[in-house]
Amino acid sequence: MTPPAMSCMGKNAVIMGLLVAAGLQIGLLWGTDWPLGVPGEWVWARLELSTQWLLQIWPSLVVGVPLCLFVFLAGHRLQQAPPWALTLRLVLLWGFGTAWILAAVAAAPAPADLSRIPFVLSYTRSSGYFTQAKQHAGDVAGFLQGYAAQISDSDDPENYLHLGTHPPGLTLALMGMLRLAESDPGLVQAILDTRPAEVRIGQSEVRRMQNQTPGPAAVTLADDAVMWSASLLVSLLAAGACVPVYLLSRRIASREAAWWGAALWLLVPSLAVFFPKSDVLFPCLTMWAQWLWLLALERRNVWIGFLTGLVMCLALTLSLAFAPVALILTLQGLLQWGASRGSDEPHAGRRLITLALAPVCALALWLLAWGVLGHMNLAGVWLQNLKNHASFYSHHARTYVPWLLENPAELACSLGLPLALLSLGGLCVLLREWTRQAVWLLIPAGIWLLLWLSGKNMGEAARLWIFLMPYAAVWAAPAVQRLLGGRWGNVGLLLVMLLQIGVCTATAMCIDGFGFTELEQLAK
Repeated sequence: MTPPAMSCMGKNAVIMGLLVAAGLQIGLLWGTDWPLGVPGEWVWARLELSTQWLLQIWPSLVVGVPLCLFVFLAGHRLQQAPPWALTLRLVLLWGFGTAWILAAVAAAPAPADLSRIPFVLSYTRSSGYFTQAKQHAGDVAGFLQGYAAQISDSDDPENYLHLGTHPPGLTLALMGMLRLAESDPGLVQAILDTRPAEVRIGQSEVRRMQNQTPGPAAVTLADDAVMWSASLLVSLLAAGACVPVYLLSRRIASREAAWWGAALWLLVPSLAVFFPKSDVLFPCLTMWAQWLWLLALERRNVWIGFLTGLVMCLALTLSLAFAPVALILTLQGLLQWGASRGSDEPHAGRRLITLALAPVCALALWLLAWGVLGHMNLAGVWLQNLKNHASFYSHHARTYVPWLLENPAELACSLGLPLALLSLGGLCVLLREWTRQAVWLLIPAGIWLLLWLSGKNMGEAARLWIFLMPYAAVWAAPAVQRLLGGRWGNVGLLLVMLLQIGVCTATAMCIDGFGFTELEQLAK
């Protein structure tokens, strides 16, 4: 059941409130020096805005305005569109979203624009996976066999900050890309020819800095090609979450509301602020695992359940941030099992138990494959990753209560205040309806709430919670549904999208997600 449309007066009030919220966020970022975090523990730095910022903003206008017009026109009479037309629109939305993420980044002042790519991927202070992959690309087997020992020291800053808190999946992916590039010079040149000027400038600067020291650390053309293609892949996957966001939103809202919700996902500021860091690609895996699992539960389909398990295994090999997602899926399965015990469907409980074993089998096979092929105890690596992550707080003090208050505000701004408010409104609708579909999609809100109260992320919530942020776009769908209807419903939502684009662009131009000021000093 979808929620009814609002009255004209109610719509105007909501849109006016969203306009005020957008102005508040932009004013906070651009018009004040209010600390973005907890002083003395962690604060996001601001980028220095150029006096010619109006000239910088053109990439977001060139892509953002056509994106809004496309969403507006393609959303018209979507309810009557045949499946092929809907699929085409979603593919086009995905393409627009990929271009938008790159455009929003391009609007930031240098070196935080697209020239950031080689800096973020190369330096261990940002991530370090590319550097690790380059160092070990010639001996993958040796890298895997020695990985557990390499991350065993929880007091090593590289282990409790970045590399040691994640499994080796990201490094292995970059190793494969490096080996492919080094084997095909023609492919390398073809990739390099697609680079924007800003990327070329950034890579030239990194080469100038790193090639001063001869040896294996010298930057090659293959390295440049891999960094650019990896960034394109990150933007493609980040935008690609719009498809499962739409599919999940359809469970609680109409096609049109789900369409607008999927479009709003593309405009989340955190995607642009933290591009091309791996956190930005995680939402796609979260959403596909979630959609597949709900489909498996509804159809009692063991093979879809097994596929869900494989997606989660892949995700957990990239980052243990997906552990809360595994908990979400488990609780949804338990909810369905509890509901089946009171149903008249014969053997429903038994079939659900069989279904639950499917992802467990996928996990067992995944761990076995790592043990046989990679000679690695992946489960042991996961435990060490958790230990390293816990060690962070023994080296960097965090105070619970200030972060308890800070994280919701940071989350709201990282989503964009217009989307954050729509998400809260949609959650209220779901709480009032309390249907099975609503409960399934309220469970992630409960887990997120527990994650917040647990204090597991005291600092950098804008980045560390990206993997859960698509749920906010899904929750927004019932609120969007209420704004739809009537002659001017889509026009109001077009204004909402423009507000979100403004917030996203302003945030990407202002927030320093990687310490670029320090990088500029290093370059000198």
